Amino acid sequence: MSNQSQGDDSADTMAKAMKASDDLYNIRDSYFPSNPDDKISRLQSDSDLALKLLDSIPSEQRKLPMQRATYEYLRGKILDVFPDYRKEAEDHLSKAVKLNPSLADAWLCLGNCIWKKGDLPSAKNCFTLALSKVTSDVCFYSICVYSTTNTFISDAGSKQKDTLSIIYARKKNGSRQGSQFSVIFLFSLGSS
Repeated sequence: MSNQSQGDDSADTMAKAMKASDDLYNIRDSYFPSNPDDKISRLQSDSDLALKLLDSIPSEQRKLPMQRATYEYLRGKILDVFPDYRKEAEDHLSKAVKLNPSLADAWLCLGNCIWKKGDLPSAKNCFTLALSKVTSDVCFYSICVYSTTNTFISDAGSKQKDTLSIIYARKKNGSRQGSQFSVIFLFSLGSS
């Protein structure tokens, strides 16, 4: 098999692993069986398959920094799909952002992982870095939600100022999501 076709196969496998990781998060966010253990069991079996798929990429096809960063990101993301903190997920996600600091999704996943650990200032830093890399609605939503959590920032005035500046920046950049997130922010004020 030629190097070109091996590279194409690896890229196809990486795309399949990316899709598998997205499917895992869809299950996590939308599958609610009557027995919660069924959800964890399904996540475990699907994540095992996704990891096998990812590991089927030959090591020589994930040696370049960008390839390695994507591999580490996907591995960490797959391992972090569970509700509990997993050190192994944090390690892989940390490697990904060290190899490619512009991977906004890896910063976002790392922030979620660290948040589960309870290190809220570091989680906020990851979300802010993700938002600085790309102004995606997912990044914006995450930082907005975490910024408006009572336990995230103890000073309510600072919390309001931080979140309002983010909403203002989103509206200024033409995001239609700014108004929707303004509603989240205003709702959270009632609970602070």
